[in-house]
Amino acid sequence: LSAAVAIPLGFIVTELVTNAVKYGTGNVRVRLDDEPGGGHVLSVSNRGPTMPPGYDPASSKGLGMKIVQSFARKIGGKLRFAPDEGDQGARISVLFS
Repeated sequence: LSAAVAIPLGFIVTELVTNAVKYGTGNVRVRLDDEPGGGHVLSVSNRGPTMPPGYDPASSKGLGMKIVQSFARKIGGKLRFAPDEGDQGARISVLFS
C-alpha cells in the first residue's frame, strides 16, 4: 500500500480498535484482505454488542466515527457495518482500492 493509503488506514485502525476495546468484549480482530473483485478490505471486529439496528454512521455524534469516516473518504473507501461471524459482536469494514 502507498503511504497515502497506509497512513489514513493506521488512523482508522487505531480508532476502531479503541472503540472495540471500549465497547466490546473478548478478542479484537484486525484483518486486511484482498477483495475478489479487486481492491482491499480492512475490518475490525469484536465479540461485544452488535451495532444497533438501523445504525447510521453519518448521524453519529461521536468524534471517533467522524474521524473514521473522514479518513475513509480520503482514501476513496466505503464503510460497512455488520454483525461479526455468528451474529456475535460487531464488525466494521473499510473497502478501498
